[in-house]
Amino acid sequence: MMNKICPKCGRRYTEIENYCTKCGIELEKDKNRCSGNKTAMCSHRVFEDDDMYCSYCGSLTTYAKAKLE
Repeated sequence: MMNKICPKCGRRYTEIENYCTKCGIELEKDKNRCSGNKTAMCSHRVFEDDDMYCSYCGSLTTYAKAKLE
């Protein structure tokens, strides 16, 4: 399940929701990032949708982790 995020306030929503309940702004698809954030580089890297592992620390990406849950 791919989550969505409000570009203004940063609240997270499920994929079926389309607008922020706080701001009323249309939600954006959350980016595929490292789920572990074990290094300083991890927090800055955005991965392609089909990437499974972080290239810096080897942790699952957020999309890969969501698919396993």
